[in-house]
Amino acid sequence: MKKIIKKPEVILFDCFETLVKNEKTIWHGLFKKLVFEHHLSIDALELWDLWKKEEINFRNIRNNLSDLNQNPPFITYKQAWQNCFDKVFTKLGNKNISQKCAESSIKSMASNEPYEDSEEMIINLSKYSKIGIISNADNSFLIPVLNKINFKFDFILSSEDAKCYKPNPKIFENLVEKYNINAQNCWYVGDKEFDDVIGSSSVGMQPILINRNIYNDTYKNEKYIGISNLKQLYEEVIINES
Repeated sequence: MKKIIKKPEVILFDCFETLVKNEKTIWHGLFKKLVFEHHLSIDALELWDLWKKEEINFRNIRNNLSDLNQNPPFITYKQAWQNCFDKVFTKLGNKNISQKCAESSIKSMASNEPYEDSEEMIINLSKYSKIGIISNADNSFLIPVLNKINFKFDFILSSEDAKCYKPNPKIFENLVEKYNINAQNCWYVGDKEFDDVIGSSSVGMQPILINRNIYNDTYKNEKYIGISNLKQLYEEVIINES
């Protein structure tokens, strides 16, 4: 098993589904609103399924990990989501409302709320380590949700600012080089094995995988430490501190 560092000098977090909620039910509610507001003759969940298929394709092609020089040109989520709506509405023969729907998606993301344990545990963790954010997100919805957490983060880096998406190592390297951080002394906490575990471990960080759908469970394997809430992360820091 990979040796766990005694005490992280820096703990970096993903944002959505790690510190801030982003449940599928929120998206379903948004798509019901879009169908109603734009008088669309399609079931909201069917529209969601069509759009999500295009959005997953965007996620699948935005990184070429075998050759990062072959990555497609970077685009923000706003542009990507608008492109996804364009493809769906072209197939459906609807009027061009893609930009408005993408803007509504951005506003919806910006209105998401932090998890109940986020603020308290981040404040507690900040007594032991510097705290930062590396998130696949546009600033237009990342900054508003982070502002809902009453805490001043030491570092914040969005994919929009880095011009690349996790798990591309460049987004992690961008932050550690900018702030002269030793990646070996960092823990990175995220909810996706592909984006967060692969990405952070590729530059030498200790990955922590959080799955909030599992009740109060922790585990360790050769790739990462698994947790289901931030209290467990705090306890892991305290254990390694002692």
